[in-house]
Amino acid sequence: YNRIEKMPTSNNNNQDDKKPAAKPSVPEFRSVAIARPQSLAIPGLRSAAPTEVIDKGAYFAPTRTKGDAKTKVVTECKDVKKYCPWTPLKLRPVPAFYPLERSSRFVEDGLEAVVDRVSEANRLLSIHAVYCNKTATATLLTSENVEMHLSLWKTSGKQEGIVVEIQRRKGDSIAFHRYSRCILDSAAGEFDIKEHVEKNGDDIDAVFSRKVQRLLTLEKPSDSTSEAENAIIAIEIAHGLVMKDRIDARQLGLESLCLLTDPKKTGHKTAVIASRVVLLGSAQDIDSNASPEEALLCDETPFQEIRQALLSLIQFRRIGDSDDFDEEDSEESEHITVLHNLALAVLANALAVMADDDIDSVSSSPEEVVTQRERLDTSESVSERFLEDSLECSENREIMKTLISELGKANLKPHNACLSAKCIGSLCRASDKARKRAQELGAKTVVQTALEVGTRTHLKLERECSKVMSSLT
Repeated sequence: YNRIEKMPTSNNNNQDDKKPAAKPSVPEFRSVAIARPQSLAIPGLRSAAPTEVIDKGAYFAPTRTKGDAKTKVVTECKDVKKYCPWTPLKLRPVPAFYPLERSSRFVEDGLEAVVDRVSEANRLLSIHAVYCNKTATATLLTSENVEMHLSLWKTSGKQEGIVVEIQRRKGDSIAFHRYSRCILDSAAGEFDIKEHVEKNGDDIDAVFSRKVQRLLTLEKPSDSTSEAENAIIAIEIAHGLVMKDRIDARQLGLESLCLLTDPKKTGHKTAVIASRVVLLGSAQDIDSNASPEEALLCDETPFQEIRQALLSLIQFRRIGDSDDFDEEDSEESEHITVLHNLALAVLANALAVMADDDIDSVSSSPEEVVTQRERLDTSESVSERFLEDSLECSENREIMKTLISELGKANLKPHNACLSAKCIGSLCRASDKARKRAQELGAKTVVQTALEVGTRTHLKLERECSKVMSSLT
């Protein structure tokens, strides 16, 4: 009985629970929810929304003012220079399914600041840059013939910014990573290239070459005769490569000569021997202290062929008399352009080595100077003999005139112009005849124009032209 009484009471309770749940209607609930914000908070919300935006702006104001200050400095610098090499107006978003290179960097700064940092980095690193404002890209070429492609992308998503991407197209991968690291760090504002250049010089490998020089000083001095013999063997190997028919072999041979004439990458003795071979076509008068039995005995025909090949590449863009290339063949023309640049680099290194060797001998004791310099051992005599021999080897075409004309193309080929300026400066400082001849050929006007180009886009060209101007005046 008790169970029967309890059951209906429980049923009545369930019915009571269901009735209050069904009482409020949905439209009444919605009308109340809509009525509350209209009556209470609409004017307040409308006034509060802009205050929240203003508060966010005030919160981010310090960062924006810094960016504005940077852009003001950039615009002021641009007004002073009155030259802007790169002015992209709009960036493209990163395409779908486009894998970015590892050599890329995300930057949160403005477009103007990033563009200014990248262009200034290219100038300080002496990189020949061809900019495209429409696509926000740039084609870069270093003095080591490393070709790169730089792109600016706009990011899409929550975090807005700019992606700076650099791709290697041609050239040494190690040199590429050194350049790309400097450019990307400077684009992000994490690396001051100007301070680095002022401290270590305009050569990107200056730090590494200094470490090598320290190791060479700690190394046990070797026999001068064996070092000279090794240098002769290396030059003969380079000669065999240069005289081959294959263009890649010729390029490898010229790159070997660039290394052999650079005292930072080889020993000083080897650089002097290789420089004399390049300028005079002979390896004699290197070790005049030695007895005739100990003197170097070798066939100098390969050395004369090396000099002939270098002069032919510099003045006629070919090796030999009947080695003309088809101008319509872009690939062959491109290889000849590289060989022409390498030949200028070899000549510039050789002239600089002879000038520095002359300075080192003058700074040494007089007794050593008398014994070490008995015949054609001064930079003046070597330079004048080189100018005379170049006329005979180049169909009476002056090498000085060729170098000045190459310097006149500084706007198109600043690397070749820089090497030509280096050659002209070494010749003018070593020989009064060379300096007078350069003045007669109007070198001062050409150098002044190239100096303006270097001031805007190429630091090494600017410095070399400044040296030439000081030697001409």
